[in-house]
Amino acid sequence: MQDLIGGYGGNAASELYPQTKMAHQPTIAQRIDMAVKQAEERLLAVKRAKELFEKNPDLEELLNIMQRAHF
Repeated sequence: MQDLIGGYGGNAASELYPQTKMAHQPTIAQRIDMAVKQAEERLLAVKRAKELFEKNPDLEELLNIMQRAHF
């Protein structure tokens, strides 16, 4: 059902394309859950980096050389 200026009003888009899902704003609870998940993943990565560095302290020098040489 087009309106006078050629657009569609109401839920016409979902009626025309029922398989299309409209984007929605996540709830605060969902945002908190995502933040916790991301923080846990980041913590695991940092712990792994610490473990690797403790086993290979020369990695810091290697990384510094690579950054200075831009490779």
